[in-house]
Amino acid sequence: MPIPVSDQTRRSARFGSCERGNIATIFALTFVPVLFLVGAAVDYSGATNLKSRLQSATDGANMQLCLMGGSPTQTQLNSAAQTYMQSYMGSLGFTVESVVLSTNPRQVQLATSANFSTAIMRAINSSFATMVVKASAKCFSEQQNFEIALVLDNTGSMLNASGGQSKLQAMKTAATNFVNSIFTDPAMAGKTKMSLVPFAATVAVNPATYRNASWIDQNGQAAHHWSFLQGGAASAAAFAAYGVKSRFDVFNQLKASVAAWDWNGCFEAPPYPLNTQDGAPTLSNKDSYYVPLFAPDESGAGGEYQHNSGGTTVTSLNSYMDDWPYSPLAPPLPACTATTDEATRTGQACKYVQPTNTRTTMGGYGMGGSAVGPNTSCTTRPLTRLTTSQSTLTSEISALAANGRTNIHEGFMWGWRTISPNSVFADGAPYGTAFNSKIIVLMTDGMNTWPANTANPTLKSAYSAYGFFTNPDGSSANTRLPPANANPTDGRAGIDGLTLAACQNARSAGVTIFTIGFSVSGDPIDQQGLNLLRDCAGNSSRAFVATDSSTIDQVFQQIAQSIGRLRLAM
Repeated sequence: MPIPVSDQTRRSARFGSCERGNIATIFALTFVPVLFLVGAAVDYSGATNLKSRLQSATDGANMQLCLMGGSPTQTQLNSAAQTYMQSYMGSLGFTVESVVLSTNPRQVQLATSANFSTAIMRAINSSFATMVVKASAKCFSEQQNFEIALVLDNTGSMLNASGGQSKLQAMKTAATNFVNSIFTDPAMAGKTKMSLVPFAATVAVNPATYRNASWIDQNGQAAHHWSFLQGGAASAAAFAAYGVKSRFDVFNQLKASVAAWDWNGCFEAPPYPLNTQDGAPTLSNKDSYYVPLFAPDESGAGGEYQHNSGGTTVTSLNSYMDDWPYSPLAPPLPACTATTDEATRTGQACKYVQPTNTRTTMGGYGMGGSAVGPNTSCTTRPLTRLTTSQSTLTSEISALAANGRTNIHEGFMWGWRTISPNSVFADGAPYGTAFNSKIIVLMTDGMNTWPANTANPTLKSAYSAYGFFTNPDGSSANTRLPPANANPTDGRAGIDGLTLAACQNARSAGVTIFTIGFSVSGDPIDQQGLNLLRDCAGNSSRAFVATDSSTIDQVFQQIAQSIGRLRLAM
């Protein structure tokens, strides 16, 4: 029997009603797992982020633990690990599971964990409501050794003001703080040796200690040993009858007249390129031996700044005795000639055997009070070789005094020699020694200076570690200078060239160089000088400029912190 329309309609409506109920039931049944999956994904993401944060913190803390010097106890290690982890994790909870320090090779292993509270698992009261994430790190940290040469400008300009005090005093404070920072830093304490090299126009060693050193030209054989004599080595041969066989013997003759005129411990520079390298003297090259610095007596009566020579006014910067004795010498040394010839007056050997009218200052000759004598370019305290004595270094810094011209090249080279394994002291570890850093910290307040003296037709310049522009024996300074700087009329370019070559050679050997230009507004370093310091460092990040007493201390501290950063293998 056909179903009435009205009944069919009602049944269709009831069927539709049942279909909607089924869909709702199905949706309800499928919503729970979808919600669970979404929640689980959120929880997983959160746990992953926490693990990443924990691993980064563990890596950082482990690096800090590797920097700890000495042999820390387990308690000290645990405490340090907790502190370092806290600095990285902040308010996030964590647990230091273990810290293990082992040796041969020295390494630190750190294991940590953190709890992550899930949302979805906690909602269904699962045993996985809390997830544990873990991290670990290992670093190798052999005991890093440091050899640091602290090369400090002691020139006369350091007496100028730097804001409330002299630059010298500000430098002393900053350098002392630097030494104390290095020797008390846990990463460097007990593993650092440091030298101190004061410089001005030259650098001194202790004359009593090194007077008979094997690396000094004791017998007058280097080509420039007798450059202060007219005729050079040929004229010096007659000296032997008077017991004069080297510059040391000339000093002995002079100190009989003025007790202070003994050798002060400075040297002339070897020929180029030896004066930009750190090798030791060799028997095969007599010019590689170090010649004692001896500032010759320039023409004129003792202490005479200017004199007339054939109608021309001649200026002498270092006249400290008469050009000929009052009484003639007996043979074999020829008697001094009373002559107006400037080369002869300057280079006569006889005047050093019988010093006459000796003067230690210019007196009233136009340079009132200026010191003269055979050590006129040797004005600094002796250098201090590599030492582990913090007190020795700070005591020597306290005793520094300012006097003389600026020669950055000589300061740098003697700084390098103190940490070199090859040079005269041979104190440094061999180049390439694992976990050993060689560092030079060079500070200067000025520019290289070697003034010309155009009013002296024989010498043409002031005396320096490279002799004169032209020497009394007729030689020139060219053998000490880079070829590009031959025949100088202004010595600065030549010394700049030597400085750059020395810095480049040191960096090639593995030496890290930091430079500080102490450039105050009232006495600035020019751009050429600042560029030299930057190029010497080889990287602008290691070339600093201090403008007053406060910033020079800050710069030294920045360098101390930079030195303390070790290379760690994770």
